[in-house]
Amino acid sequence: MKSILAISLAGMLMACATTRPTPPAAAASDDTAAPLTVDEPLTAVRAMQAALAQNHELQAEMARLDAIEAERVQGGLLRNPMLSLMLLQPEGGGRLAIEAGWMQSLFDLLTRTRRIDLADANARRARAEIGARLLDVGWSAQTAFYDAVAAAQRAQLLQQELALDAQALDLQSRLTRSGLAAQRELLELQAMQDERRHMLHELHAEQVDALSMLAERIGLDTRHGLQLPADFELPELPMREAAAWQQRALAQRAELLASTAAVDAAKAERALETGTWRKTEPDLGARIERDAEGMAMTGPELRVALPIFDNGRARADRADAMVREAGHRDAAQRRNVLLAVERALDLLLAAADQVAGTAEHLARTQTADALAERQHRNGSIGLIERIDAQRNVLAAQRQQLDARLALARAHVELQRAVGGGGD
Repeated sequence: MKSILAISLAGMLMACATTRPTPPAAAASDDTAAPLTVDEPLTAVRAMQAALAQNHELQAEMARLDAIEAERVQGGLLRNPMLSLMLLQPEGGGRLAIEAGWMQSLFDLLTRTRRIDLADANARRARAEIGARLLDVGWSAQTAFYDAVAAAQRAQLLQQELALDAQALDLQSRLTRSGLAAQRELLELQAMQDERRHMLHELHAEQVDALSMLAERIGLDTRHGLQLPADFELPELPMREAAAWQQRALAQRAELLASTAAVDAAKAERALETGTWRKTEPDLGARIERDAEGMAMTGPELRVALPIFDNGRARADRADAMVREAGHRDAAQRRNVLLAVERALDLLLAAADQVAGTAEHLARTQTADALAERQHRNGSIGLIERIDAQRNVLAAQRQQLDARLALARAHVELQRAVGGGGD
């Protein structure tokens, strides 16, 4: 059961991780699989594979499946029969009087089907809840991967801008010493460089935090040794209408499977906790008695509870309320899922438009930078103007990076809203 669930969830996760088809995670197929190593650059898919294979919190959830299966089997078992034995010694001495009885719960026997239904519903709900947590581990690992790569790219862009600051400061220092520029301009450039250095320290802290989060999601005990690629692939934009995504979410969202199972469990519990058998709780058995004179008697024995003080009304009211509560929670969950899919898809489309816009803006700044480079070579503009054009390119690259990260995260959120792959 654990292997099947892990394989299916890994396949669902990786189905829309990239635009390239990827086989299911073989490492998640059994408990004895060797942990995935991270001695080569990670990808979004490999981050998910590592999380599914070696995250100990996930393994703890998987271990619960054995307990759930045992609880389901336990739900269909009958209570052990009760054996009673009494020995009575006459006051004047003589043979012992013996009373012995064997009782079996007739209530357990008559309600076995209902108890099995309840146990199955509870097992379905628990498995769905575990499935939701497994999926969340994979999506969190994917998001952490994108954040870590983006943090490294931001630091690289800022390093490039600091290099431009150094060129500008060197030129401004020469102009100031020669009297061709005011001291104020030099001080402004130095203050700008100091601010960027402070930003670089903040970005380094952000990078450490992102790498640590990625290591935590994967299930490692250190962030050292993680190798990230220079960039990440953007997921393919799904070409579906919102209604199609919503129907898919209603069919496969783990939270909905859990809430539906909760409704079934509430109904099964109501069937078990109400009715004549629950009020009387009958026991059936046999009794043997032998008095001191040696006379023996045997016969069947029936025990029933008289519903005088507890007529079952409160249990029925509670069961009805639990059924209504489960139904309302299921309806609310369905509405939330529909809204979540709609919101995630709209945000994904908006992020895709933003990426397209930043790509156009970057292309224009690169064209302007190429023109500035030619003008600087032929002496039409100075070095400061040339550096300004390069700064504009770096600013456009930062905007594109933020947009690409937003698109990647929006794709993850769409998977989360739908409850599976976006293929």
